[in-house]
Amino acid sequence: MIQAAQTGNTRADNLNLASVINGDILRRAVLVAVVVGSILTLANQSAAIFGSEEFEYLPLALVYMTPLVVVTISQMLGIRRATMDARQNGDHRLGEEPVLATAIAHGIPLRSVLVGVLVGSVNASIVITIALLEGASVNSLPVALLAQAYALPVLFGLLSQTIG
Repeated sequence: MIQAAQTGNTRADNLNLASVINGDILRRAVLVAVVVGSILTLANQSAAIFGSEEFEYLPLALVYMTPLVVVTISQMLGIRRATMDARQNGDHRLGEEPVLATAIAHGIPLRSVLVGVLVGSVNASIVITIALLEGASVNSLPVALLAQAYALPVLFGLLSQTIG
């Protein structure tokens, strides 16, 4: 967020999301996705990794794609908000405030919850649809996986926007 606010975009106040995406955002998103996805795969599919169970490919894809999408969107939204705030306040010294103050001042908690609910709903819809197509009943849906579908995107959003 610091770079975007310091360099500033002199093209008026119509800053769009595409104007803030860059290689740094994508590198951070890929790094987070690889680390978090690998940890979650190890935790959720250890029996498949170390035993005789088969991999569940949909959860495997989701644990890598979710952090990638959430971190990318969150970073873009965070940079956009910080840049707009800096322009509005004429303050180009972002990054000198405490993390909690940054989160609250730039509306990060609400944005993180909204992104988490959006991405979580897509993930949950995929998981539920596949489970039901495979013959599962509503009572046997993977509750832990559904909880992860919402909780993790909110957490990724909070962290990636605050430390971005």
